[in-house]
Amino acid sequence: MTTQHRNFWLTLTVLSIVGSSLYFGACTHDDQIVDEYIPKPTVNDKELLSKKVTAAPSIDGTIDAAWDDATKLETTATVPDPGQDVFKGYVGNSYHLTMRSMYDDQNIYFLAEWNDNEMSQNRDPWYFDPVAKLWQQESNKPKFDAAGQMTRPAFYEDKFAMNWNVNNTVAGWDQTTCYATCHTGLSATDGLARHYTSSASERVDMWHWKSVRNGLVYGQFDDQYMDNTTPNGRLNDSKVSGGYSDNVQTLTITGTATSVKVPKYFIPAKSYYYWITKEEIDNGTAKLITAVDADGVLTYDGGTVDPNADLTFQRNGATTGASGIPSVYLAPWVGSRGDITCAAEYTGSGWVLEFQRKLNTGDTEAQDVDFSTLEDKYFGVGIFNGAAIAHAIKPNLLLKFEK
Repeated sequence: MTTQHRNFWLTLTVLSIVGSSLYFGACTHDDQIVDEYIPKPTVNDKELLSKKVTAAPSIDGTIDAAWDDATKLETTATVPDPGQDVFKGYVGNSYHLTMRSMYDDQNIYFLAEWNDNEMSQNRDPWYFDPVAKLWQQESNKPKFDAAGQMTRPAFYEDKFAMNWNVNNTVAGWDQTTCYATCHTGLSATDGLARHYTSSASERVDMWHWKSVRNGLVYGQFDDQYMDNTTPNGRLNDSKVSGGYSDNVQTLTITGTATSVKVPKYFIPAKSYYYWITKEEIDNGTAKLITAVDADGVLTYDGGTVDPNADLTFQRNGATTGASGIPSVYLAPWVGSRGDITCAAEYTGSGWVLEFQRKLNTGDTEAQDVDFSTLEDKYFGVGIFNGAAIAHAIKPNLLLKFEK
């Protein structure tokens, strides 16, 4: 080794020793100020950790600071292909979903956010067909031509759903969650694809937020459940009163023996509305339609509607006119079916949905999941983008509780 090389390595060794002394001295200096480490909430793609709190978040559709410390579950839900064109027009659509949760000694709280480029509320609206001289309803499924090109979109509402295993009764739930109840390849008579459990002892708690049907106006989920009833095991929780009803009736065309379906209620001079409430019916804002003539003219207490002259009751290109009549009228649920309360806001690019339910509802009919034991719970999520049945699915998620 040359003298020049020997001097280089000697210098490097000295610098290393000095540097190490400075480093370890700094680490052990009594008066050193060290930044406090504050752990940040993590992000998970499979587990949702419910944070234990003493103060409940405000359920108002606004994300307040109380949610900042809750762990985020971030994942993607995608519309599968169950076959037989059941989800035609939606297959492959994906949505980014973020969820958070908290709980206290009484309730569990959830915050869900997902992207959606359009707020869908125009659910099965009534319009007047001037050629047939009939009142019709738009389809809740998209229409296609012979080449498979969509010719008219579906008319429906945005929805969100979660499925839970009631009392750990569903075999294989922890491995499949909502797919445990999904049955495809059925006959057209049976609905092609349906949900039901495999045995009489199995029950699933289905939380179904329907934006038009009580979700937005009354701040309620449709609390439902599944059993092994075939071909359709989706059933409704018990209730005392309330809910949604189809805004339809059958009347005989004046002066004939021909019966036709027409809306039951409407609100004169109101435009772009998507539901009618019990309060509007009770206070007379909504009018009962009492007659229809051969030209489609409707009679109600206080006047008539001539949809041949008022074109806003007819289709307007790819949508319905401003005076399209809602397909449902609503009243708030009283009873178990209204157990889950919520608030939602559409941001312009997606939904913010906050909701809560008691840890234990006191259910004695095996319709509700019980969280009071703080046991881990597997669940699945569905996102319906203006769709009646087609939904993006994220199965096999796990709820855990911070102890």
